[in-house]
Amino acid sequence: MTLGAGIVLIGANLRAPITGLGPVLPDIQRSIGLTDTGAGILNALPLLIFAVLSLGAPAIGRRYGLERILGSAVFAILTGTLLRSLAVPGAIWLGTALLSIGIAFGNVLLPGLVKRDFPESAPGLIGLYAAAMAGAAGLAAGLAVPIARLPGSDWRWSLGACALLSLVTLILWMPQLRGVQHHLPVSSSLAKPAVSPWRHPVGWQVSLFFALHSFVFYAVVDWFASYALSAGLPQATAGLYLLVYQVIAIITNLGTASLIRRFEDQTMLGFGCGLLLLTGSTGLLLWPGLSLLWLTCAGLGAGVAMVTSLSLLALRTHDHQQAAALSGMAQFIGYVGAAAGPLLVGLLHEVTGDWSVPMSLLVAASLLVTVFATLAGRSRFIGEA
Repeated sequence: MTLGAGIVLIGANLRAPITGLGPVLPDIQRSIGLTDTGAGILNALPLLIFAVLSLGAPAIGRRYGLERILGSAVFAILTGTLLRSLAVPGAIWLGTALLSIGIAFGNVLLPGLVKRDFPESAPGLIGLYAAAMAGAAGLAAGLAVPIARLPGSDWRWSLGACALLSLVTLILWMPQLRGVQHHLPVSSSLAKPAVSPWRHPVGWQVSLFFALHSFVFYAVVDWFASYALSAGLPQATAGLYLLVYQVIAIITNLGTASLIRRFEDQTMLGFGCGLLLLTGSTGLLLWPGLSLLWLTCAGLGAGVAMVTSLSLLALRTHDHQQAAALSGMAQFIGYVGAAAGPLLVGLLHEVTGDWSVPMSLLVAASLLVTVFATLAGRSRFIGEA
């Protein structure tokens, strides 16, 4: 198996275990007596782990090698996925935490491997693994309820099914573990110190763009099924709509990668993805009966936002060291924001007993995506006045 194909396969593992949870979340709540707030915490747990580990993952990659740590990450995803499907008290929490640790390392280190070994074709390969990520995530969401409804099956079998993808990926990644390890370079002490993204507006614009579109994405994935039930849609239909949402994001991922190379800057891409998310979230709030239309809009926006925000980690920096620093910052802030989405939606729904306030929050977040994505899309580098 080539390294490029392995990267795409690992990318496919980085969302499916999470998106497969949302459609069967009502079943899980009934089965283990989980409140809306508890469900919000369960949804937010992976994102909090992503945020906490994003700053330390590059150092571990430098010490032990990217291929080795990425292989360990896939093993953690496999083990955690199996663990959380066991009928053991607390297993869903422990398994979710373990698979989230694996995904966190994949999130941070996979772009570094792409940039190091495929510098000329990085946007295209990022688009491919982002498409694989969205595709597997969509299948996990769309098949979750049908698997759970099979004779003799339930939500535990539905969650455990994602382990098949991780097992195949781990087996096919084995040759990379025996080869030369690609370590992330350590900055030279003689090099001119780069401007920290934490101290420059561009770093914050990129990071807040990442955070806000993740806020909307994860809130929709985790809570749309519950929202759809309140609007009278069958649970299986809600899962199918989420599959459509992800498929549209896949197509948009691939198209966005080529558009990024053609434009002088990404201002219009940023504005466009924000406007699509705003249209989708507003439609879901006001006309839930047309959810498929609004999820189509949101899927287009999510697809553009994903590839654009990942590409900006390289496009707004001067070198790989600064890009690594921006990646750590953006993913830390981004996943804190992403974790806040499912948690706040669940909390607001439990407090108010209604969906109007939490869905209005998604509209406000989508509006802010439009602002910060447009700002981040301007052709500027960290360090420029």
